[in-house]
Amino acid sequence: MLEKYFAIGIYLVLLTLITWLSARHKNVGDFLFASHDVSWKNLSVSIFASTVSSYNVVLTITFAFIFGPYILLVFLGALAAFVGIYLIVKKYKDIIQERGFNNIIDFFAHKFDSKTATILNLAFILVLFIFIILQFFINTSIFYEIMGWNKYTSSIVIGGIVLVYTTIGGLKTEIYTDIFQGILMFLIVALVFMVDTSVITSQTIGKILADKKIIVSAIALAIAQFLTLLIQPEMWQRVVAARSIKDIKKGFIVAWVLLTLFIIPLIIIGISARASNTIQDPSNLFYDILATSAPVWFLPILVVGLFTAFMSTLDSSLFAIASQLGKYGFIVRRGEHEKKNKREYDRSIAKNTRVSIVVVTILALIASLFLADFLSVVFGLISLMTVISVAVLWSLIFKPSSNESFAAILVGISAFISMLFGGLITQEALTSLYPSFVLVGYLLLQTLGIRIFQVNFRRKIT
Repeated sequence: MLEKYFAIGIYLVLLTLITWLSARHKNVGDFLFASHDVSWKNLSVSIFASTVSSYNVVLTITFAFIFGPYILLVFLGALAAFVGIYLIVKKYKDIIQERGFNNIIDFFAHKFDSKTATILNLAFILVLFIFIILQFFINTSIFYEIMGWNKYTSSIVIGGIVLVYTTIGGLKTEIYTDIFQGILMFLIVALVFMVDTSVITSQTIGKILADKKIIVSAIALAIAQFLTLLIQPEMWQRVVAARSIKDIKKGFIVAWVLLTLFIIPLIIIGISARASNTIQDPSNLFYDILATSAPVWFLPILVVGLFTAFMSTLDSSLFAIASQLGKYGFIVRRGEHEKKNKREYDRSIAKNTRVSIVVVTILALIASLFLADFLSVVFGLISLMTVISVAVLWSLIFKPSSNESFAAILVGISAFISMLFGGLITQEALTSLYPSFVLVGYLLLQTLGIRIFQVNFRRKIT
């Protein structure tokens, strides 16, 4: 036990040093959007670190157990999202820097009217809050298994640490701590050398590859991954902080390479667990692997890796939701910043953001103590994100009127709510796309109806 605390102690000392160095010369621009001066090297590691958390570690191993090699399709979805974000930001990079964007709602407020931006703001606040709750829930479970801490101790200690350095340094400190944490995360993948990979044979892989139900589910999850990452608030905060569009391009390429190097060992772990035929419940898979495979000497190393994975994503989610609340609250009012002194306005946003970080952390900690069904909440969260992404993509590509965009978002969210409470969204990956299917059907009918109306209107005129 002492070895674990010693390893955590060293990590926290280094984290404190990085926080102090990155925050001591900060200004409001550094706090809110890292002064739009993040190089591709820092950007790539930060994107990787903020994408991967201990939540994702558990989920990747679990999904590899369920979907086998088809889980690779999911990460092709992530690659497609990287390309999509790059193409969007490339078009709007000058506006992003000129207007000091620091969150995804800034972009929506620029593209849409106030009511559409407001409903998207509310949706993303809900998404981020649920995601933060999930992270607290997963990590209190992990540290109970490894450290013997109860969920109250785990939540207070880890949440408190993230709260302090995120509140002090903002986005600039968050990115620098991501670099440190992203490197340490690779300690986790050493677990692949401790599981029995010899059970993975062509016969066991063949059975998985031949399962059509798995294929359909994996494709559905890949589509969901693309749609969710495309509008992930944490991702957008990093790309808008980049120094140039070239830095964004290089950053995404290197981040994808790092993500691949990290994910493949986790996939091997999940497949080996399935091939062993010793585990029946995939929701407890990670803890079963720790109990049966990880030697005692490796646990301090694993603890540090999981600490970094948890904090790198939690701080990103916290700052993303706090920046929305700090700048807009719950209602988006376009052009409000133009009526105020820029320096004083930014200071006010920074103050409100810090307060929001504290409030959200406390509320999410409390809510996480009552969460029970992990996978169902995950698929519900994915479903809500995909609906929002479909509506946003449709609006960006086809440029409908503001009322049409607003209606599409409302229809998508309404479909999600009704299907969630109707029990149609389950732990089956395909069900997470059901509300999006409804939304796509509505958009096709809406487009067809408008075209018919326009044709009839023109005929009457002529």
